Amino acid sequence: MKVAVVSDTHDNQDAARKVAEILRNRNINTVFHLGDIISPFTLRIFSDFRYYGVFGNNDGEKLLLKRVADEHGMVIEEQPHTLEMEGKRILLYHGSGSIEKTRKIVENFAKSGEYDAVLYGHTHRLDMRRINGALILNPGEACGYLTSKRSFAILDLKTMEVEIVEF
Repeated sequence: MKVAVVSDTHDNQDAARKVAEILRNRNINTVFHLGDIISPFTLRIFSDFRYYGVFGNNDGEKLLLKRVADEHGMVIEEQPHTLEMEGKRILLYHGSGSIEKTRKIVENFAKSGEYDAVLYGHTHRLDMRRINGALILNPGEACGYLTSKRSFAILDLKTMEVEIVEF
């Protein structure tokens, strides 16, 4: 089973629509969103997907985001959020504070041995590596605001292989 790993949409609706279009064309129906989607109208773009997400530091309207998610059968929770899918233990995390602090927290999650994948955002920087057998993945930024590169990842939960999609 392949899932999309998306982060830091920051209300860039064109980018969110493009991600959704790519996923539909590739028959991928599950999205892990790692925070900073920002507004309920951007969240609705993903309403026909199986959606699991966490709030980011810029998601200010949490109550309305939660209400829209609930209305559409989507899951959005405070970070970190753990789930199991296809026999894999997955942690969804946005990030906290500086890039260095976020990376240290992510590395500690990976070192714990409790997760097959630790997925995070916040830094707007692509990061893909393994620690203690756990995949660490930051798909970069979907919005393209800080790096001028828009990207997300496709994760194969069976093989744990990752494809980075730039669009």
